[in-house]
Amino acid sequence: MADPIPVVPGRRGVDLLLLSASNYPALPIYPYAFVQVSAIAERHGLATARLDLLRTPKPEWRSVLAATLERTAPRLIGIHLRQLDSIFIWNYADADLPGAPPVRRNSYWPMHETEELIGILRDLTDTPVMLGGFGFTTRPHALLERLRPDYGVVGEPDEILGRLDDVLAGHDLRGIANLAHRHGDRYTVNERVFLPPTDHPEYTEEILRDLLDFYGPERVLGPEPEVHVPVEVQRGCPYRCYFCTEPMVKGRRPRVRDLDAVLTDIRFLADRGVTRIWMVCSEVNIGRNDLLFELAARMRRLNRDRPRPVQWTCYLLPNPALERAEIRLLLESHFEPSWNQFGSYDDANLKRTRVPYRARHAVQAQVDWLEEEEAFRLARGLPVPPRRLDMFLGNSYATPETVSTTLRAVSDLRLAERFEDSLITRATRVFDLGEGITGEPGDAAYSVGPRGRLEAVDLLYPTFSYPPALVAALGGARAVDEFFAHVEATYLSRAHRARLDWQGFLARHAGAGELAAWCGRLGSGGEGDSAELRTVRAALASDGGAALVGRLLDPADGSEPEGPLARTLVELAVGTELPAVRAAFAGIGLPRYWDDRTGRTAYEVCAELAARFGSVEEVLAAARTAVEPGDPSVPLLAVRYCLYDNNVVLRPDYSRVLFAS
Repeated sequence: MADPIPVVPGRRGVDLLLLSASNYPALPIYPYAFVQVSAIAERHGLATARLDLLRTPKPEWRSVLAATLERTAPRLIGIHLRQLDSIFIWNYADADLPGAPPVRRNSYWPMHETEELIGILRDLTDTPVMLGGFGFTTRPHALLERLRPDYGVVGEPDEILGRLDDVLAGHDLRGIANLAHRHGDRYTVNERVFLPPTDHPEYTEEILRDLLDFYGPERVLGPEPEVHVPVEVQRGCPYRCYFCTEPMVKGRRPRVRDLDAVLTDIRFLADRGVTRIWMVCSEVNIGRNDLLFELAARMRRLNRDRPRPVQWTCYLLPNPALERAEIRLLLESHFEPSWNQFGSYDDANLKRTRVPYRARHAVQAQVDWLEEEEAFRLARGLPVPPRRLDMFLGNSYATPETVSTTLRAVSDLRLAERFEDSLITRATRVFDLGEGITGEPGDAAYSVGPRGRLEAVDLLYPTFSYPPALVAALGGARAVDEFFAHVEATYLSRAHRARLDWQGFLARHAGAGELAAWCGRLGSGGEGDSAELRTVRAALASDGGAALVGRLLDPADGSEPEGPLARTLVELAVGTELPAVRAAFAGIGLPRYWDDRTGRTAYEVCAELAARFGSVEEVLAAARTAVEPGDPSVPLLAVRYCLYDNNVVLRPDYSRVLFAS
């Protein structure tokens, strides 16, 4: 729990106390609104104090707030409502979802936390309460009625803070842009104006001290900092992506901040040890890449001769495209590729979601950035960080064709091999952007409260819709979750192969007698053997492999897993009967598979099998028939190896989605 900022010496109190009870525990972020509102207030001669309640235990709220009010004696309390929910279905599902991150379900209710905060403040003080923030601006009328503040800020607070005396005196309230105010039980929301970013610096020593207290200095200033400190460069977005509320909140006209002010803030932070900056904007390259290149040039100049260069990142569209030489220039300016979640690699789907790019742009950006960043890091002796492929394959307009087109593209490019993990967003957080509910959820949309599903859709609460076409094809929302968990691990990343238990596989499909017999056929190896193969050869030479077989089939309690040895032993055993193994694979439609096990992706293997068989049992039966009348044990072991290694699931419902034409 951070101590509240004390009153500035020589003053009776502060003009504005900023509070927040809406931070997302799974990704705590120091409120940038605290930075920006404090800077606006300072330009108008107003003093501020700030307190985020994320790390204050709920039972301590009342005492902490009482002490804060006593120390700061504010004229006005401003509450930041950053968002109404996490927008992720796994936070609000009625059970843990397959493939979901390890988040605590039913635990993030920022509107309710804010409502409780206002209730405590009403008990402690008569100081008026003003509510604002991104989340508030998405649903101001409904939130005013629900939370009952004295005032609201829809969008930017510049004019409100510039006329704070008038606001508190109730003078000419209707003439103050972006102000919501109460008369008895009714609220009036004034004219909405969209303001450009400030042309003044925003960061001060006091704000930086608050930020360091929030994160801990090591996470911001340490040798391997985790935190990006935000600095706004552009506000507003002209696009109408169906899932995004940013144009509604920030306006549809992009307005670039004065870059001298941007660099003044970055230099201030860099001179005090901050080395990671998040350039805040909807997208930095709306319509053209000029702003991106200008920022890169300025960052190169800022970093010249700096012992710890400043890394920077921002949201970046794949269209307009970047040449590889341009990507290299960005990397040399210490640009870090940012997170971006494409809806699919299917043009029809992308068109319906109204994103300003198509599949060729997304694929080119994905591949070019992956390859250029990896080459850049390796050339400088830098580690290549683990990668995760994020996709919004569960968008409202997703269909079997959307999914299969995307997975074919991933397979053709062998993209899955480049990612340690994957995350598919599998339901859309539904909004009203002024044109009705986003997407086409039909009757599929539903809202969730702290006690479970609501009887009717209420957009003040987390409201979701699974893609209707996939729900119909797979048989329900839960089935969509299970399907996407399979896709994440198998076709979009190496996650499945990283979790394979080859000792367990060996124990399930070979007994000690069979293994002993196979070991008896194995000969000596050559100089090019792997470490695992040399270990197996040595074990065979010492006692025919008896001790090794026993260790693999019946490991001692607490012993380290020996998956590579188990896998190697399986491969050696299969190699003793290659003619029969090849016949078995020819019989199931995968000729030469064993001789080139990395030549096909998991998607290709499953596609070829799904075209001929309806179940794994049918595959094994065909393999057995192909090697009759000989002993099928080793060929069947090889086929099971293939099925396990590629995570093959043969189900008619899955095949209809995975391999739709």
